[in-house]
Amino acid sequence: MKILLVAINAKYIHSNPAVFSLKACAGEYESCVDVAEYTINQQPSYILHEIYKKHPDVIAFSCYIWNRSLIAGIISDLHKIMPDTDLWAGGPEVSYDAADVIEEWKLRGVMCGCGEGSFYHLVSAYVNGTSVNLPAVLDGNCTHRFYLDDIPFWYQNIDDFEHRIIYYESSRGCPFSCSYCLSSIDKTMDFRSLERVYSDLDFFIQHNVVQVKFVDRTFNCKKEHALPILQYIAEHDNGITNFHFEIAADLLDEDYFIILEKLRPGAVQFEIGVQSTHPETISEINRKMDFHKVAGVVRRISSWNNIHIHLDLIAGLPYEDIETFHKSFDDVYSLAPEQLQLGFLKVLKGSSMEARTAVYELVYTSLPPYEVLSTKWLSYEDVCHLKQIEEVLEIYYNSGQFRNTLQYLCRFFNTPYDMYDGLASWYEEYELFGVQSSRIKKYDILMEYAEAWIRHDIQSGKSDSGKNDFLETLEINHKSLEQKILILKEYLTYDLYLREHMKNRPSFAPSLERWKDNICYIMHRESQDHSMFPELSGYNYRELTKALHVEVFQYIFEQPSIMIFSYDRRDPLTNNGTVTQIKLY
Repeated sequence: MKILLVAINAKYIHSNPAVFSLKACAGEYESCVDVAEYTINQQPSYILHEIYKKHPDVIAFSCYIWNRSLIAGIISDLHKIMPDTDLWAGGPEVSYDAADVIEEWKLRGVMCGCGEGSFYHLVSAYVNGTSVNLPAVLDGNCTHRFYLDDIPFWYQNIDDFEHRIIYYESSRGCPFSCSYCLSSIDKTMDFRSLERVYSDLDFFIQHNVVQVKFVDRTFNCKKEHALPILQYIAEHDNGITNFHFEIAADLLDEDYFIILEKLRPGAVQFEIGVQSTHPETISEINRKMDFHKVAGVVRRISSWNNIHIHLDLIAGLPYEDIETFHKSFDDVYSLAPEQLQLGFLKVLKGSSMEARTAVYELVYTSLPPYEVLSTKWLSYEDVCHLKQIEEVLEIYYNSGQFRNTLQYLCRFFNTPYDMYDGLASWYEEYELFGVQSSRIKKYDILMEYAEAWIRHDIQSGKSDSGKNDFLETLEINHKSLEQKILILKEYLTYDLYLREHMKNRPSFAPSLERWKDNICYIMHRESQDHSMFPELSGYNYRELTKALHVEVFQYIFEQPSIMIFSYDRRDPLTNNGTVTQIKLY
């Protein structure tokens, strides 16, 4: 008997903890179970052939919104080439309309809820020849239940997960009731014992795993569980492993802060779902969040410069129109997270949000991921434009490559939202969406947009000095226009070389001709005494000029300075190189 668990992931770097957990819980029948992982980027014909070559007796698919359509097509073809093979499915995408899925896909059955117990029941039935007695719907709550401590650790062969994200579950379930989330339906919580968590973390730490991503819905919902784990991570840090957590920031207190402030930069990163700051929206979606407290916590953590923070917003929630979303965006942007994800409401099957579709006049895509198209408060045009804002936000903010330039440019807009709104419109006007642009081209586009806006801003009688009287500021603005453009170019140049030692000098970078002698003198001196970069003590002058990059900035620092960029040591939060400043005067 051969039973094949199939996972189709969104990317190669992802792994599917569900199928490995099921296999680990097959107990004495584990040798009968095989796991096959693919990605949605692979051709369906390839996946179909690979499955066929394994000649399984039973196939079970792990189904999510990102792979449902692909799996549906593969199952349809499997019936044609493997008509005697029993097909099963499981996962959140098929659990809430199991009967319909069984009929549509012509399945032997569906496993609902927590799958470990259901899968053990299924495997034992097939191995022992009693599969005919299996019901079409296997409910994980009605079969033997595996608690988290009962699930064996499945990462012993860690080399099998090289270059992939390691997912870890220290708790299952969520105590909150957010209407858009499936986790709100079942309030049952299960926590892995601290002793077991410590043992598992030791394995990851000892094997220098690059990142462990906790999939707990709200890691810090139980302080007695979360706090000791963070303390353990702090005490056993190997200088390499990063731990990712989804948390509720307003549940953090001084006990957490004492531990977090002392962590190695890059040891931990937090994902925080703000979703909206509009009070009526927060209340309607049954979300408990004190944004004032969240903001204070984020600012405090950010001040330590040791923890990467990822904040989430969701467009399309009830009572959120363009104006209120505009404010939500600006509220979250003001916290300056390393990542700001602008997502769109997914109307998931079985969620409370789905039940209120008519009330909210929710229109969403018929196929997965069931993403919002319009609501009572947002038109389809609004949603499409927010999609464009999302794209430029990803390109320019979340890439982390333009931070200083964006901060400068934002001074010429009323709000950050206005800046991205304008940039999205610029992309639309010049038909830049859907075009694959090089990194330098992205800088050029931002330069063109920013220069056009600054000129418009100046000519409109505005200036970043706060003066608005056109007659009073006309002469000042006329004189300062070109200087503002030079400042813009310097920020672009600074951002460019912070991240990468570019071989070809960009067109917007100011000329260094005037400073050649100064630069040569400094680099010759460094090649002799290596006082600034002792880690490059074996490098001669020529080698130093290749390893380092030197720029001169006349406007963006307190006084004109030579800045030397090094790329051997990078900031673990931003991936930027290090910079050494030498003042010219």
